[in-house]
Amino acid sequence: MPELLNLRNAGVKGLNSDVKPWELAAEYMTSGANFRIFSGAIRASGGSTTWTTAAAPTFNPGFILPVASTSADYWIAAGRNDIQVFDGATWTSIASAEGYAGVGAGDELKWTGCMLGSIPVINNPQAQPEVWVPQSPGQILTPLQWDAANTWQDKGFSFKVIRSHKNFLFALNLTEGATELPNSYRWSTAADINGLPFTWDETDLSALAGKAQIGGDAGTIIDGLSLRDAFAIYSENAITMLDFTGDEFVWKARELSSTIGLLAKDCVTEVKGTHFFLSDGDIVRNDGNKIDSIIHNRLRRRLASGISEATFTNSFTVRNNALKEVWFCVPEEDSLCPNVAYVYNWKDDSWAIRDLPEAGVAFAAYGSQAEATTTWDAWDGSWEEQQGVWGSRQITPLDDTVIGVDSTTSSLIELDPALPATDLGTVIERTDFPLEGHRQVTTITRLYPHIEGAGMLDIQVGSQDYAGAPIRWQPPQRFTPGVDRKLDVRTTGELHCWRLLSVGTISFDFSGMNVEYSRGGLR
Repeated sequence: MPELLNLRNAGVKGLNSDVKPWELAAEYMTSGANFRIFSGAIRASGGSTTWTTAAAPTFNPGFILPVASTSADYWIAAGRNDIQVFDGATWTSIASAEGYAGVGAGDELKWTGCMLGSIPVINNPQAQPEVWVPQSPGQILTPLQWDAANTWQDKGFSFKVIRSHKNFLFALNLTEGATELPNSYRWSTAADINGLPFTWDETDLSALAGKAQIGGDAGTIIDGLSLRDAFAIYSENAITMLDFTGDEFVWKARELSSTIGLLAKDCVTEVKGTHFFLSDGDIVRNDGNKIDSIIHNRLRRRLASGISEATFTNSFTVRNNALKEVWFCVPEEDSLCPNVAYVYNWKDDSWAIRDLPEAGVAFAAYGSQAEATTTWDAWDGSWEEQQGVWGSRQITPLDDTVIGVDSTTSSLIELDPALPATDLGTVIERTDFPLEGHRQVTTITRLYPHIEGAGMLDIQVGSQDYAGAPIRWQPPQRFTPGVDRKLDVRTTGELHCWRLLSVGTISFDFSGMNVEYSRGGLR
């Protein structure tokens, strides 16, 4: 007599490749790529599309910074020999009069930037820090002043990373003259509202500017970021918190950790008063008091073994606010730039893996993709090619999304598009699943997938004779949601496996399935 097993919420916990698959609950997938957890289901989500390409010649941008102003939404793209801004329609060079002769091949990946109020501030250690005031395509970048009479270049000073906190700017990992000070940092005096600090000179008694260093075995300063009222400085082997005091020392430093550090610059992001960051072979959460791994016993082994040892310093993180995700983007298989994103959903505590464009992405940021309204006649594709049902895409009234930059082509790439130009490449797989424990052999005869979507997908099942045994995969079968109701299959074993594969650029939502099976003998 056939029996029926109802697998609900299949995959809503995302991926787990650390724990042995036969020990995992049904809510986990054992491998896969290009999907996300959304509304209690797994949604096929992948591919990319080119949003815009700068006019020739290419300037090899390695960094982008979204800038929202009262006049327009801009994207600053900083490269080797030029810095340009894109306003949704037109590219314009805003390179400073001094230029970027010192920025060579590969140095485009050394740019960092931040917003001080409404003012963009960017820096490359091979050039000098600059600001964009006012925010208009007709305005070029100008040097960030050291004081009223000097720029940083005039002083012969430089630094690796620029960050803002409250009304202050922080310069991290200093070089002053011929002296490298990798564990030192400076802060400016406080800036007026919508203004810039008037000095960085620590000897100016009328200001709050200063200079300090991280002692002990912290190592080189890598980056820093605001964490509620404090400023967190991340070194190679330590985390130091700076609390504002306003006294003669301005900031009080306290060591939060002397064993955990940051993997590379731009590898930390903030979510609701908590930092999420890439560490050495780990992904960690820091709430200012406690530090713990969020990938341990989930995907930590894959991360540690897959990340490129040669180019890991090009990793970065980006926060996808609309979908409550943090993307930890890393290079694998010796790619120069990140080509894989480990995606953490902080609402569902779930993990997924997403392929980035094959050539890798130099950098990515989350911001507005505002552009002219598309009419029905100008809309790309047909109704059948859309990923979701009517009204399903608009989960936010804003046009914000994740935009990456391709250094080779000087293009901005939409990494989470509604209609990708490339195949989704979705694979969702669960192996080593016991329907009736490890003693009972069962035969699956029919599947009733719970799938919604506008296109087709392939479903494949298989079986194993014991935990960890080779899988006998059956041929894949094409399934059309809204048309097909079931799949007739026949596969026998102690443990069973299933796999879902996308077809083309069409998305689908998978929330579970009913499995019809019969019992065989005991083993």
